[in-house]
Amino acid sequence: MAFVYGRDFKQQQRIDDLKKENGLLEQSAKTQLASLEEDRARIARDLHDDMAQLLSGVRLTLQNFRLEPSLSDRSKALLLRMDRDLTDLLNRVQDIIWNLAPQLLEEKGLTHAIWKMCDQLKELRAFHVHFSQVGSDQRLATETELQLFRIAQEMISNALKHSNGWNIYVRVHWNDHDLLISIHDDGAAKGEVKKGRSLGGRGLTGMQLRAKLIGADIKTRKVEKGTSYEVTFPLMKK
Repeated sequence: MAFVYGRDFKQQQRIDDLKKENGLLEQSAKTQLASLEEDRARIARDLHDDMAQLLSGVRLTLQNFRLEPSLSDRSKALLLRMDRDLTDLLNRVQDIIWNLAPQLLEEKGLTHAIWKMCDQLKELRAFHVHFSQVGSDQRLATETELQLFRIAQEMISNALKHSNGWNIYVRVHWNDHDLLISIHDDGAAKGEVKKGRSLGGRGLTGMQLRAKLIGADIKTRKVEKGTSYEVTFPLMKK
């Protein structure tokens, strides 16, 4: 009897130690992700306050200079081209700022932020990005929306990097019980989808970590044509 009790006690102690260790690892992961988001926000602020403002000032100077009556038509055409290039560069910087710290996520919610990301990606001529929504969107906890957005962002990034296809389909499906975000490309992935070690490697592992922190589930699989990424978040505790 004493032997059985001692064995059970050791097993329970081991279980308690594992739970404590998992709790510490989870807290460490939360801290690291929070630090990463703080760095992203800081870089976004720096880009906005320095680079974006500087480009806007140079562009305004060029626009004013183009109004000089003494300029030749050739000089005006050159300045117009420079103005267009600066405008394109400014837009790219603003897109980077948005991807680092998407204000629309807080202002208008997850679905709108994902749609905006897809709309920006349409400018990449090598891919056609298709967005669709099913059901009425809901507002979730700020941390939950952020993690789901980052997961979707990484899924799309993986599709862009590892697909040889032409189309990326992004679907946000709301129902009474779950939120399902799916990304599917129509290309041939570079490598097998196996235990998060390829098709993005660290990216896939990072998505799984984010999903675990909010109680979501991620599935990544090869389909008949392309690769499918899915993240499911329960809206109601079962």
